[in-house]
Amino acid sequence: MGKLADALVALDKNAALAATQEALQAGTDPLALVNEARQGLEVVGEKYDCGEFFLMELMRAAQIFQSVAQVLTPKIVEAHGGVKTSGKVVIGTVAGDIHDLGKNIVKILMECRGIEVIDLGVDVKTERFVEAVQKHRPQVVGMSALLTASVSEMKKNIEALEAAGLRDSVKIAVGGGIVGEIDNSVLGADLATVDANEGVRQIEQWLTA
Repeated sequence: MGKLADALVALDKNAALAATQEALQAGTDPLALVNEARQGLEVVGEKYDCGEFFLMELMRAAQIFQSVAQVLTPKIVEAHGGVKTSGKVVIGTVAGDIHDLGKNIVKILMECRGIEVIDLGVDVKTERFVEAVQKHRPQVVGMSALLTASVSEMKKNIEALEAAGLRDSVKIAVGGGIVGEIDNSVLGADLATVDANEGVRQIEQWLTA
């Protein structure tokens, strides 16, 4: 891992900000830093899963990333802003998970492309995903998670959308550190990725098809 990831695992805000600035000054793509931060937060999530870290450490890591995101956001918009498109997307971090790294980056990238984003936040219960689709009628639903335990929540949400007769009306994209470890066919999503830029490109294709 790089300096930013190491700083996140160490829960060291000053080191994380310093690593971010150093990398940007060296010409590093801000999305590469997002990927590195994801790696660090995955380790934090693993430490939580095995009982080495607790909720306080999870929240501390999330707060540190928020500070890093304030630096990265304008750089991402500057580097990856694209042609405006139309469309509506509902996104949220699933129940039991408070990580919003990937979700926030995807939101930024979509908004700078002119896509309307309804952000449900973190720890989003199944009922709220269903209600949001019923209310806003989006073309795409995005579900984010970092913790392994969240896989069952993603599956539960997709099954609930099917039960409500809404599944065929939306594309579903799932993302986060745990996505690389699971078989997408188990979830029944249309896209599973750990790459924010890849996810946004696919969503944009869906909206302009």
